[in-house]
Amino acid sequence: MPILILPPTPSTDFTGFEGVALVDTGSTTTGITPQIAARLNLAPKGKRPIGSVQGEAQAERFLFRVALRIPAIEPSFPFVFDDVEGFELREGFHFDALLGMDVLRQCDFVMQRSGRCSLTFG
Repeated sequence: MPILILPPTPSTDFTGFEGVALVDTGSTTTGITPQIAARLNLAPKGKRPIGSVQGEAQAERFLFRVALRIPAIEPSFPFVFDDVEGFELREGFHFDALLGMDVLRQCDFVMQRSGRCSLTFG
């Protein structure tokens, strides 16, 4: 899904990185690629263990904001969630970000048997 990653400050700045996120209801935390962290000059918060299907590893943490646009309303300000302490995704991840339950639990996510999904927020 389309996503906007913003630096944590200033809160009035909506200049960030627009990319594509994988929605992962099995992940407790949101992640971004090292390229996005570098591009936004995000300060590292230190490495912590993180578990995945591939096992446990140390991952750098960053503070950032996640924003989603309301597709039916153009132009509009994006809906910006509170600051996220997310992790750095491994090299070779095929998306710009991974949207985890730290953000998704603030939304209503519905998946129908047909495969159609909707995400309501705000």
